[in-house]
Amino acid sequence: MYGRVFVSLLVLFGVRYSACNSLPCDFIDSVNITDGERLPNGDIRHNGVVYNATVYRKIDYDYVNYATKTYVPEYIRGCLCAVRICVRLCCRQNEYFYNRSCIPMEASLPMKVNLTTSETIDLRTTERFGFLYGKSCPQVYELLPEENDYDEWQVMRNGSIIVAEEMLLSRNQYCLAQRGKSDYITAMVCFDIEGEFKYNLYPIGMLLSVPFLLLTFFVYACIPELRNMHGKSLMCYVLGLSVGYTVLSLVQLRVFPGSSMSCLISGYIVYFSFMVSFFWLNVMSFDIYWTFKGVKGVRSTETKKFLFYSLYAWGVPILMVIAVITADNTDWLPVYLRPQFGTTRCLFIGNKLIEFVYLYLPLLILVFMNVVFFVVTALRIYKIQCETSMVRRGDSKRHAKLDNDRDRFGLYLRLFIVMGVTWSLEIISWVIDNNAWIFYVSDVCNCIQGFLIFSLFVLKQKIKRLIYKNKVESTT
Repeated sequence: MYGRVFVSLLVLFGVRYSACNSLPCDFIDSVNITDGERLPNGDIRHNGVVYNATVYRKIDYDYVNYATKTYVPEYIRGCLCAVRICVRLCCRQNEYFYNRSCIPMEASLPMKVNLTTSETIDLRTTERFGFLYGKSCPQVYELLPEENDYDEWQVMRNGSIIVAEEMLLSRNQYCLAQRGKSDYITAMVCFDIEGEFKYNLYPIGMLLSVPFLLLTFFVYACIPELRNMHGKSLMCYVLGLSVGYTVLSLVQLRVFPGSSMSCLISGYIVYFSFMVSFFWLNVMSFDIYWTFKGVKGVRSTETKKFLFYSLYAWGVPILMVIAVITADNTDWLPVYLRPQFGTTRCLFIGNKLIEFVYLYLPLLILVFMNVVFFVVTALRIYKIQCETSMVRRGDSKRHAKLDNDRDRFGLYLRLFIVMGVTWSLEIISWVIDNNAWIFYVSDVCNCIQGFLIFSLFVLKQKIKRLIYKNKVESTT
């Protein structure tokens, strides 16, 4: 049954992906060329740009703000960025920007910008550039180089812009506009880059996962038999995941205003919460490894062991948050290595190097450690199973403890597989392309993760019996 449901979800997202990508390029990098001139060889000339048959399609859908899909009468759309270097303009050709809106004007003015090659060009008269129109994200802030040196920007030869010679923004992370009826060109930078072409079902799906995580937490918190070292570790893990999912969903639903203090604080909370969940999963992996390691002469109470685990799993994320705050508010690191929380989005800036250093590198290290712990533990269990007959004849209590530990290993292994697969898909989608099919599979895994954890650790006969037992005792 679960297999059919999962396949159905994959088919659903697969259809969605197929429909959204019937163009030979991303929709956001294309323009409507229906009114273009048909050439004898089948090409279409539109605004001086020639599109051959491989870079345009007849489609029956459009997007409102590049987010909400709507079906419309068929029209022709061409992949401008496949034939020209794309530059995004905030307003249409015969419009200028004034008081946060685009105002019509009789004729278009020159768009003179500085290139990184120390030359000034007019984008309108330079044939290698083509224009995409309209903001690609709902929230933008204006760069003001006359007020702040860090806002100095230039256009690169590939259509990106570089800010303060450090921060690189692609064509869909900014837009240019004519400031009033003058030659002055201003740059608007997207604040929420992460949400620019992402459907709203994802944060809602994560929020639906949170109740299952909280149920798991409360079941283990309310039943005394489950409040052992292993249960408390699981509680810390799901608590971190619950807070991370909740605040991240609110961020992606744009509850917090861009560039606000609440947005900045929410970014730190998301970062801290997910790091806490990563490190507690690492603690559980290490603990089961230590249980089967068989080190003699090493004894410690569960309280002392949990204290050490807490110092590690809570302490390291706290130090990481202190490190990113320090990096953003001092000159110890160059600008291109600073996470820049709250600058272009509530989390760290959308830059591959920054994302790798502050998120994916720690994640890769922890996943690698967990794999090592589980492989070594599995080999140890196999060795013990070869001696099972001796254990049965020798000590039944020891055999019962072995069975319990082995069951716990199986639980943690399944949990690690669920989390490991999810975050591995997340890393792969980050490496290749956020619009790839694996991006949607990763989202599905994230959305059902709370239910999977609840099923693994609560929907078990042993837990049901404990719940029933405590319910009976509380009524007597």
